[in-house]
Amino acid sequence: RYETAEISDIIFSRCLDRKKGRLVDNSIHLSNIHHIRRAKHFIYIESQYFMGSSFMWSEGRSVKCGNMIAAEITFKICEKIAASEPFAVYILLPMWMEGITETGPIQEMLYYQRVTIEAMYKQVEEALMTKMANSSDYGLKVTDYLNFYCLGTRETSSGSQATGTPTTDDEILLSKTRRHQIYVHSKFMIVDDDVALIGTANINQRSMDGCRDSEIMMASWQPEHLATEKSIAKGDVHGFRLHSWATITGEMNEVFRNPSSRECVNTMNEIANRNWQKYLAKEATDMKSNLLPFPLEYDGGIKPREGLSKGYFPDTKGSVLGKQSFLLPDIFLT
Repeated sequence: RYETAEISDIIFSRCLDRKKGRLVDNSIHLSNIHHIRRAKHFIYIESQYFMGSSFMWSEGRSVKCGNMIAAEITFKICEKIAASEPFAVYILLPMWMEGITETGPIQEMLYYQRVTIEAMYKQVEEALMTKMANSSDYGLKVTDYLNFYCLGTRETSSGSQATGTPTTDDEILLSKTRRHQIYVHSKFMIVDDDVALIGTANINQRSMDGCRDSEIMMASWQPEHLATEKSIAKGDVHGFRLHSWATITGEMNEVFRNPSSRECVNTMNEIANRNWQKYLAKEATDMKSNLLPFPLEYDGGIKPREGLSKGYFPDTKGSVLGKQSFLLPDIFLT
């Protein structure tokens, strides 16, 4: 049964904020924060961009990219570390944003994304160091709790669906390496398999600000299938997340049913690392599994992932670290 609400039944002011005298709808930002704070076991995110919480950055804190998503995720992880409770965050992004990697705007967006990721890793590392210094726990790593991924594929000439003869330099190069990223354009967050937030909003300031890009988001859950302190939910959201993971990994592994476990985290990382070796190998193979580790790794600081020549994305001249270009105001790029 469906009913249409009267306009008088909707209380708009409950999700409005005030900025410079104007009422602003930032309910998507607030909804994401609400569900991150109530997370008990894990968070899974797919987003085209991931930047925010500039007050945590090691540099560029004056940039107006203050949405709280990165900070809230980080604080949730630190809370779980202090409580000795299993918790995992999986974040899937494009290898790079759409565009030519070495151009100024793309490099600057990569820079803002990199300092966001680095700030999160540093906070989690500090929480782990404190935990290990005050307990019998040892050997804990940031990647036990927080991991970033991307998607890529390779195909042999026999498995290719390409048509025509390559003519440009890029086409000729790609016809030799036969690899490319699979672009992530989805925008959703799943928390504990009991709620899925799906819509048009990326995790950046433009989408979360409330008075810049126009966005829409839907929250989906089943009241009879909710997470408890001991278990994730096992309803349709659970099935949707398992299907998503089977699609990107190429397998349906039983450990995926317990995403907060160290075993599941290790399995996802092992799959990604195996695929990374295939993606970078000199000889092309048909990849049936597409999950890759994000091309940044953390070892006390952010650096290009091992195997990347000159720290560039494969087959490009663009640095994975990004850099500020000052060609455009940061309000356009965050």
